[in-house]
Amino acid sequence: GEGEGAGEGEGAAAAAAAASSSSDDAKHAFIIPTKVRNLSLHLSTAQYDIPYAVLLLLFESLLCVQIINRIPYTEIDWEAYMEEVEDYLSGERNYVNIHGGTGPLVYPAGFLYVYQLLRYLAGGDGSDVRRAQFVFAVLYVLNVAVVLTLYTLVLRQKRRSRSLDETKGEVEVEVEIEIAAAHTSWSWRVAMGLCCLSKRIHSIFVLRLFNDAPAMLLLYLSTLLFARSMWRTGCFVFSLGVSIKMNVLLFAPGLLILLLQSQPNLTGTLICLSICASVQLILGAP
Repeated sequence: GEGEGAGEGEGAAAAAAAASSSSDDAKHAFIIPTKVRNLSLHLSTAQYDIPYAVLLLLFESLLCVQIINRIPYTEIDWEAYMEEVEDYLSGERNYVNIHGGTGPLVYPAGFLYVYQLLRYLAGGDGSDVRRAQFVFAVLYVLNVAVVLTLYTLVLRQKRRSRSLDETKGEVEVEVEIEIAAAHTSWSWRVAMGLCCLSKRIHSIFVLRLFNDAPAMLLLYLSTLLFARSMWRTGCFVFSLGVSIKMNVLLFAPGLLILLLQSQPNLTGTLICLSICASVQLILGAP
């Protein structure tokens, strides 16, 4: 009887020890996830928006350098661009007579001015393609910086909207709200990171030197100005983008709707449209 009692006592003690050990293991198992969660919540706040964007831009800068150093440049349109600029510099002003290796000039006047500058930067005659690639790498990083700024503006607006819609309550509810806000922040930041992984956009900028690069930079810059309610300045920059490549005009219908919604009257819209038209007339006058 005593042996059985002792055995039962030892079994109970072992079970208690096992339960205590499993409880300690469970506590330790949740230490790291809790720390990671708290760190994630802390890093998701607005004060880390700019440092995150800066890290992405540093990554992009290094990536562009590696692409230029490791991936061979492929000639498609650069030589034709330089030939068209050469015709312009020689005094030709008739579009019918300005040609390149791919055919007649099909881009507006701003294209000639921009690539005249790029020709000067690329050895004076456009022969230093590697230097031109680094110029386009700078354009690419600036383009990404503008796009990330737009993402950040939207993210901060979503944070403000969430804070206005949700009321404070019990501690558990506040924690849930904080976690939901962190999920929103990191979702947008993941999207921002994906913007830096486009093989095609890297190729367009630093391997092909297409005129899409400066045109889209100006388009996104005008979009940023519109987001800041700087409509007239934005229209000026938007028209500069159109003057480099006319595919920017595809955004014009949406811009017209925004102008009609944002301007106090029809006169304001007409002023903005006249700014767009004036840029084209002035650049194309020569």
